[in-house]
Amino acid sequence: MKIKTNDLVTLVSPAGFLPDKKIVDKAANLLKKWGLRSYVAPNALKQYGHFAGTDQDRLSDLQTALDHPEVKMIWALRGGYGSIRIVDRLDFSKFKQYPKLLVGFSDITILHQKLQNQGFESLHALMPVQLKDKISKDVICHTKMALFDNHIAYQFKTNTFTTDFTEVTGQVVGGNLANLYSLLGTNLDFDTRDKILFIEDIGEQLYQIDRMMIALKKAGKLKALKALLVGQFTDIPDNKPAFGKSVEEIILEHTDNTIPVIFKAPIGHITDNYPLFLGKKLKITKQNDIISLSQ
Repeated sequence: MKIKTNDLVTLVSPAGFLPDKKIVDKAANLLKKWGLRSYVAPNALKQYGHFAGTDQDRLSDLQTALDHPEVKMIWALRGGYGSIRIVDRLDFSKFKQYPKLLVGFSDITILHQKLQNQGFESLHALMPVQLKDKISKDVICHTKMALFDNHIAYQFKTNTFTTDFTEVTGQVVGGNLANLYSLLGTNLDFDTRDKILFIEDIGEQLYQIDRMMIALKKAGKLKALKALLVGQFTDIPDNKPAFGKSVEEIILEHTDNTIPVIFKAPIGHITDNYPLFLGKKLKITKQNDIISLSQ
């Protein structure tokens, strides 16, 4: 859905707590610059151990946002961990009457998948916690375009591991690899058949990435794909002894060699985190050394 000038946005914390409260002002100022109204959910700045308030605090804020007839966008302040603790208690009956766009990534993958299971698109994109860094004008511009035009179009250079292809189109499913792994065999399991699977992650050991890719393969998630789109895998700890394979080699080993695998999409736990709609059709084209994404 498209966001329009003067629409109302709610800032929520469905998972980890936000250490730097000044981020909220930066987010509110950016939204105001875009001509949007915003409010911070009542419990969004709380801390309860690792979390932004208790499970009930976070559930209450998110449920209120889902139900609110005027709210058009729900922007997660950050990820972390915690969405999976509350997702099954959410009621989407009023959300279906008053649809809105969920924006975020990382742990928010859990909520994205819940929405896809309900038949709704959502936006994998930067979160306010990233505003502490100097984000490029290009990413800000493309994020705004995704919100207001319901459209993305950007390019990046191909990676030497990217397999050969010309063009592929399909609905996107996916998000953070560790969160997708946690959903296998659950009531939020996901269907990848004839779809483009997108994955990204942060802070995972190479052997953990290997384990998760094997689990996806054993669960049939890497078969009958239109393509595998690989975002950024960042802050990978050193493995002692060396694991012996790179992220790219691990992913290629477990993916059908007839499926296009596109590496290094500028999406994930990076400062310049470009937007990607989940649950929406994506066209990926390759010309010479340039990859283009459009939705």
